[in-house]
Amino acid sequence: MNHVERVQVALARGRPDRVPAGEFELEPGLVAALLGREGPAGFAEEVAARELLGMDLLAVTPQAPLKEEGNDCYQDIWGRRLRRQGSLTAVQVPAIPAVKEAASYHLPDASAFDLRSLRRWREETDFFVFAFVDGPFQGTNKLFDFTDFLLAVAGREGAISDLAAAVVDFNLELARLCVQAGAHGLFIGDDIAYERGTYIHPGLWREIFLPLLRRQVEAIKAMGVPVLYHSDGNLQAILPDLATLPLDGIQCLEPAAGMDIGAIKKEYSGRLCLMGNFDLDLLATGTPETITAAVQQLLLAAAPGGGYIFSTSSGILSADLPPRNVLALYQAVAKYGAYKTSQLARVPGS
Repeated sequence: MNHVERVQVALARGRPDRVPAGEFELEPGLVAALLGREGPAGFAEEVAARELLGMDLLAVTPQAPLKEEGNDCYQDIWGRRLRRQGSLTAVQVPAIPAVKEAASYHLPDASAFDLRSLRRWREETDFFVFAFVDGPFQGTNKLFDFTDFLLAVAGREGAISDLAAAVVDFNLELARLCVQAGAHGLFIGDDIAYERGTYIHPGLWREIFLPLLRRQVEAIKAMGVPVLYHSDGNLQAILPDLATLPLDGIQCLEPAAGMDIGAIKKEYSGRLCLMGNFDLDLLATGTPETITAAVQQLLLAAAPGGGYIFSTSSGILSADLPPRNVLALYQAVAKYGAYKTSQLARVPGS
């Protein structure tokens, strides 16, 4: 099987020749370290690093233009004022400073986003290429101070619901452009939880955001591509709701947040492809031996019968990760992820 076929079979909850694997993003510093090279790493180097690791997929986030204001300050397309702090970018002023101003806010034009990277990955490589778009919760909350947003949601402010509906319209237009540019599939990035549970009461999420998420998922499926949902944190309270949507899968399944992938596999293997669950902290602090053992344990819990894609829970491998650990991680996936072994061929519970 090639990369695309392998991912497609797993997304259909099937069993390919081996467990598909990949991360959304590899930071350039890690790419250079993996290849043993000095200096900056570009597109060709990242392709080589992904092939070295045996990855099948990646995910591209459409790039929004930035307007430089000086002194390391920028304004993004959403209207947020940003300030660079080392390798991080902090929001200094939100796009909508007060909830009462939400009704007059105008979302940007989706056609202003740069999709050249997505096109290049699709045209010049044979990886399965996902594109990232926001979900209704994340796409709305990023426009506000987060505390102000949560208070407005708790107060059932009508302006929030109206804006979230407009955000979904924007998300769908950007998704359409990504599919047009060559994306094989879409991720809906919608961080709605932390390690102990959802940021808002599950009932409130069901009331305000679930219908909008359903509309977004159904419309993307109508574009003829698979769609997966990504959120960090503990999603146990809303997993049954997510499973009612026509999603192809869910990514992250953060182990530090109590997401037991073996239990989730037994409950949802017929409805959702599962992706992720490897602990990024272990990758950063462990040894090749402990990492290899953890990969084997994860695959035995998540891979039997198919419908699983390997990745770290975050999907992003940063430059400060030990290269030998990253190599050990993906060497273990290659070693233990083949479905020719009877252990991975079994369906959970059989």
